[in-house]
Amino acid sequence: MKDKKIKVFFDGSCKVCSKEINYYNKHDKNNKFNWIDLNSRSKDLKSLGISKGELMESLHIQLHNGRVIKGVDAFKIIWREYPFLKFLSYILDFKIIRIIAKPIYRLLVKIKAIFT
Repeated sequence: MKDKKIKVFFDGSCKVCSKEINYYNKHDKNNKFNWIDLNSRSKDLKSLGISKGELMESLHIQLHNGRVIKGVDAFKIIWREYPFLKFLSYILDFKIIRIIAKPIYRLLVKIKAIFT
């Protein structure tokens, strides 16, 4: 039987990342996600076929069908599962917003790397 949860791979050593993931986890009332700390679950990482270094560069999720999505597009899928964040996922449906959001996200990830 396949796991029906969306796997979310995050950097648990990053305080900002952990705080955000803890917030999502607290509000995951339908238990739709499997939260996987990149620093503690190497078995799950090996099955992805993506290096830990690459996974640390941005948020990654794995859908039920095995497809891996990262960065802003991953957040869009996560946000869609929360009624109070769903509007953000719809904003990201606009191409111009995604064009702006993706480099901003990449910049934030680089800043995070400096401070962690």
